[in-house]
Amino acid sequence: MKPGGKDGKLYSIKEGEILNGGESVKIEKSGFYKIKSIASENTSFPALDSSISGGKSVKVGQIVHLWKEQELATGDSVIPLELALIGFVKDVSNQKQGSSFDVSTQENLESGIREWITGAFTDSNGTINGTFETDSDAQRELLNQFEEISVDDGTHITRLPAKQRNLDFMMSRRETDIPGETAVWEHFPVIVESVQMDKPLDGEQNFNFNYKVDGGNNPGVIYYTVKE
Repeated sequence: MKPGGKDGKLYSIKEGEILNGGESVKIEKSGFYKIKSIASENTSFPALDSSISGGKSVKVGQIVHLWKEQELATGDSVIPLELALIGFVKDVSNQKQGSSFDVSTQENLESGIREWITGAFTDSNGTINGTFETDSDAQRELLNQFEEISVDDGTHITRLPAKQRNLDFMMSRRETDIPGETAVWEHFPVIVESVQMDKPLDGEQNFNFNYKVDGGNNPGVIYYTVKE
């Protein structure tokens, strides 16, 4: 399966109330959950697949896809995530880049090829392009990182001082609910570096922002096979 651009979308994330495990506690709705705690013994979270080389078990803070009716043992807890489609978004660019260092010495002169080592960190960044919308809460939250916003609903006037904050997104590469097929999603926590919102004489008013992925908030790609 080679998904096209129409198969992917960007969503904002809203965290729900913590669900603590216990006797007869089950997941009520299939979807994405953030692991809040893991039982020290007899955890109900699925074990790793030992046939996959280098694999590790799930960890606290990781976002996973869980299925309805899955049991949640005592000591296990999760935070359900509610996803909301970000309507103003058109295109999402994303670039991932590692680092390297030249450690060549005179010993490498004979081969004539430089010797390199990989760095400890990678970077992920890009631009999200869209259209300015008057009724987009997600867009208002982005703009509020750089400017104060005043909201007047006819009865109240609320002032929102500018405030920098990390934002949490989920991006789908392929969404499917067909049993046996593979869905691909990406947890996409970011910091916003800049916003551009032009006002041309004619045509679309765009709304674009540049971001860097926040490595401290467990970003990652999620593959899961749809169950019957």
